[in-house]
Amino acid sequence: MTDDLSRCEFAFPGPLRDRLVAAVFFGAKTATTSLLPDYEADGEPLPVVGARSVVVDSDDRPVAVVETTEVRIVRLGDVDLDHARDEGEGHDSVAAWRAGHEA
Repeated sequence: MTDDLSRCEFAFPGPLRDRLVAAVFFGAKTATTSLLPDYEADGEPLPVVGARSVVVDSDDRPVAVVETTEVRIVRLGDVDLDHARDEGEGHDSVAAWRAGHEA
């Protein structure tokens, strides 16, 4: 059933991944961020609208299927508050979001 889907892994296995997976599962996390240079360095294609992926938890178990509905390439300085909130990590400002991602 999920064998033909790509894997979606948030962070590294452990407490952060568990929090992010829970946020996806309960609908608080509806967006995510990746760095374009990481895709380029790994030779990976960018996500495609309509693609579905299986979310795995820290124990490598499939727990949800997500679908890409939008792909945007923006400068870090142009990320808006809606995106920061949609990541479901509790950031109430773009500055807090940025600080969390830089850490």
